[in-house]
Order: sequence, then C-alpha cells, then structure tokens
Amino acid sequence: MNKRPEGLVLLEVIVALTILAIGFSVLFVGISQSARNIDKLQRKQQREKSVRNLLSALDLVQQLKAGDAASGSFEDGTRWRMEVQPFIAVTTQIRRGVFRIELRLEWDGQSGVQRKTIETFRRMDTNPFTVARSLEQQLGDLR
Repeated sequence: MNKRPEGLVLLEVIVALTILAIGFSVLFVGISQSARNIDKLQRKQQREKSVRNLLSALDLVQQLKAGDAASGSFEDGTRWRMEVQPFIAVTTQIRRGVFRIELRLEWDGQSGVQRKTIETFRRMDTNPFTVARSLEQQLGDLR
C-alpha cells in the first residue's frame, strides 16, 4: 500500500486557492471595466438627449438675429454656447437668407475637458417692423 504524504494535500489546496483568486481578480477587473463603460455610455446618451432637446427648442424660437448668442448648462454639467451668424445674407436678389447656428459643447471627461461643435442652419425671416427678442430670452421662455 502506498501512503500519500500529508504535506502534499495542503500544497494542493494552496495552489487551487491561488488559481481561484487569480480567476476572481480577472473577473472583477472585467466587471469593473464594464460598469465604467456603462456609466460613460449613459452620460453620453443623456448629453445627446439634452442637445436634441435644445435644438428642438431652437426650432420654436420665433426670430433670430445675426450676432445673437445664448449659453447655459445641462443637468449633467455639460456647458453649452450657441451663436447665430449670417450664412447667406439677404440682398436685393436674395429675399430670404440663411443663418448658421453654432452650438459648442464642453464637459469634463476622464482625459480632461472634452469639446464638440454642432452646426445647424435656419432660414432667415426678416421683417423690418418687428424687434426680435434675444435668443437667450426666447430660449428662457421655452424652459
């Protein structure tokens, strides 16, 4: 009969626990990275939803004027600034012009301040008898 040494059982248990610990640490690193990615994706989706809402509110603005601007921040801390510039000016040949609206976004990311610029265009409705309220006031009324 062959008797097995007693110390070998303890050594086998230590090796098995070490392998198990390494496996769990790799698993936890993967879960942690997945949780960070999910959080990052949710913040991005919230920012995109806020931008869509702001651009939808811009559709409801009655009248724009060149050089006008508005700024603010979203609930997640993203800062925004919107500026209106003429893109196609009204002339004697062109009765309706076009405004270029630039929306600049800025937020704090993992690698510092992140920036994004979005451009959109709106038809210029010119009526010399109306005085346009500022973009800031009109957007404020819509909130």
